[in-house]
Amino acid sequence: MSTFFTLRRLGCAAGLLLGMTTAQAQAQAQAQDHASHHAPAAAVSSPAPAAAPDPALTEGVITRVDTRSGKLTIRHGAITHLDMPPMTMVFGLQDAQQAAQFKPGDPVRFRVEDQAGTLVITRIQPAS
Repeated sequence: MSTFFTLRRLGCAAGLLLGMTTAQAQAQAQAQDHASHHAPAAAVSSPAPAAAPDPALTEGVITRVDTRSGKLTIRHGAITHLDMPPMTMVFGLQDAQQAAQFKPGDPVRFRVEDQAGTLVITRIQPAS
């Protein structure tokens, strides 16, 4: 019988926690909705800010160029869409001829995709 009471207590505790979590989420959503109604008038009528850098591009610095194989070694920041932390890696270029446009030390912004298990740069541009 003690197992029954233990399970019953656990069930009550779980229900209480679930109710608290739901209430907290609702309160947070209401606070955010309420805050959106009180935005300053200047913020609503102001022009859009300058375009932000494309979040699909990752910043990095080229450390080595291999024009013969069309590969770049890049010390890069986190590649969020691939869940990859910052590191230095060798990447192949989708267009191998692009390798000749870069040299070690060049800051770049690039897009890399996993193509059948190989990481390939599909877009690259000098960082400004």
